[in-house]
Amino acid sequence: MKKRFVKIISAALSAAMIMGTAGCGGNGGQEAETPAAAPAETSAPEATAKPADGQEEAKGAAAGSTITMMASQNWIKDIDRELIEKFKEETGIQVKLLVTPDNGYSTLLGTSLADGSDVVDIFMYDAGKPMVSLGVPDMALDLSNEPWAANMEDWAVTANTYEDKLYGFSTWGVDYEGVLYNKTFFDENNLKPAETWEEFVALCDSIKELGKTPLYEPINGVWHTQSWFYSMTNVLNHEATPGAAEWLNESKDNKIASLKTAKEGLTQIAELLNAKDANGKPKYYTNDGQSEDWFGSYTSLQNRDTVMMVTYTAYPAELAANGCKDDWGMFPLPVAGTDSVNANGGGISKYVNKYSQNIDACKAYLEFLAKPENLDTYYAARTDLVTAAFKGVNTVKPTNATTEALERSKEEPAVRLMNDMLYWDPDLYKYFQGFAAGTMTPDQFLENMDTYRATMFDAATTN
Repeated sequence: MKKRFVKIISAALSAAMIMGTAGCGGNGGQEAETPAAAPAETSAPEATAKPADGQEEAKGAAAGSTITMMASQNWIKDIDRELIEKFKEETGIQVKLLVTPDNGYSTLLGTSLADGSDVVDIFMYDAGKPMVSLGVPDMALDLSNEPWAANMEDWAVTANTYEDKLYGFSTWGVDYEGVLYNKTFFDENNLKPAETWEEFVALCDSIKELGKTPLYEPINGVWHTQSWFYSMTNVLNHEATPGAAEWLNESKDNKIASLKTAKEGLTQIAELLNAKDANGKPKYYTNDGQSEDWFGSYTSLQNRDTVMMVTYTAYPAELAANGCKDDWGMFPLPVAGTDSVNANGGGISKYVNKYSQNIDACKAYLEFLAKPENLDTYYAARTDLVTAAFKGVNTVKPTNATTEALERSKEEPAVRLMNDMLYWDPDLYKYFQGFAAGTMTPDQFLENMDTYRATMFDAATTN
């Protein structure tokens, strides 16, 4: 119901304010985050070609209309804009993009969709439990009977389905996450991937002695630092029955703070992030110091300023596309005894706002994207993906890092905790910044997560 969605959004905002005033140093001692900017309106270049003959007949009333799609800035690639332009040329339907900074996306999306607003026609968001946590099924159109649905891979259908209804359209893919490392550099210096946390810290020290910074860590971006936490998914699943996500989803009284592995792992991570060199700078990691400092990773790793990063296995293909000649591999981040990488569960999907006044145009856009020739074009350009969400795609392939990550994993990679757990705290990046600044403890970190979960549980169960 629309009312429930509004309550969930309001609860999320209230929880954020509680965390901000908790006095736990949640912003890591940095300046307070500025309010998220309003979405930037962009669109594909204007088409110069006249709409194809028969266009009106083919698409009916949808032809000549404009639909608005909202997305976080890192989710829109050049190929998306190219296909938007092609779609306009073929159908006469224009797709206008509203892109926001990553750190403010969830909040802006919530306010854009509140009260049954139709200001956004299509919106992008995570598949899996995150879409349930945000209340997306209350606001999204049921796409179960769309012609392309039968061609989606089983995992994509599962990730985008809630209560037997398909809500999401995915062109992302399943990938795996762990510690990406420069194999060429490691071979040149007789370094080996670590299998324990002690070995990992010793490896970082050895890299420091060689004059390099071990890790690139985009600590200022909302999405990246949480990778350190959900890297523990496999070991957390061993501690909670039937698994960490299922157990936590049963009740707000099942607390993350009660999982010993969670505190053990966060203690290790806090010590790593808080370690300082002789100049008082972070000892083991660096970044470019920008609010979205993920982008600096490409230059840093390619230039060997840093030689490792916690990321996904497709990343080496992006480096190669930028001209990097080094070989890259991956091993599990051995935090709290973790010995396997984790799977991302399928990434980001597109959802149609069921209150949109342009439903036919939205459906036409998704049907266009699902055409085999457009899927092949899309995945050929998306070198950051190693699998496809649709069957029969021939232009996507794994990297050497993908193969090594799976070979080094001692068990089947679990889908990362954030995908299956209800009410994942969106402020984890602030807590990790607190680790780096020495203003946040593992106990406070876990308490904040449980407080957020409790607030959201209450909002979801209130009539």
